[in-house]
Amino acid sequence: MNAEDRLLFLRYALPCAGTLVRRGKVSQDYVNSLIRLVSEDKLPPEGTEKMFIVASTMCSKIANRLGKAEIDQDVIRTYFLFEHGEVVDDRFALMKDFNPVDCKTYPGKVIDVEATSAVVETNLGSKAYSIIFAKGVKPGNSVVVHYDYIIEKISEDAVKRMNVLGQGKQ
Repeated sequence: MNAEDRLLFLRYALPCAGTLVRRGKVSQDYVNSLIRLVSEDKLPPEGTEKMFIVASTMCSKIANRLGKAEIDQDVIRTYFLFEHGEVVDDRFALMKDFNPVDCKTYPGKVIDVEATSAVVETNLGSKAYSIIFAKGVKPGNSVVVHYDYIIEKISEDAVKRMNVLGQGKQ
């Protein structure tokens, strides 16, 4: 993965890190330092993404399926926007140690923006989400949210596809 791809992957994956903290795989301080770096568009140490074993593995499989030599932004979005929900359900059936509703990604519409958060309307209702990964969002923007974060702006086509595939549902 190049630098931009790594940052995008980590924006999507880091909201799940609380599960790794609860499992004793990493410390909360370490996760906080990664979130700070990524929110400042700074790269964490090489290989950081490997701590997200399931997401890394799934992205590798998607890259292979798409005939790509490495994980790129298209692969990352394919996984997190369109296939992540099914993986979350499968992992929850096995592990049962995280909230599967929170762990999924959801499309939404920005309603209001404050200094560090934005209210987003999703199929889960209205909620304030951190904008540290998606600075510059404005009311009316279509976005994808994951746990308590807006990850990035997305197209209306992506919103429709997520909803058709059930990714925007609980």
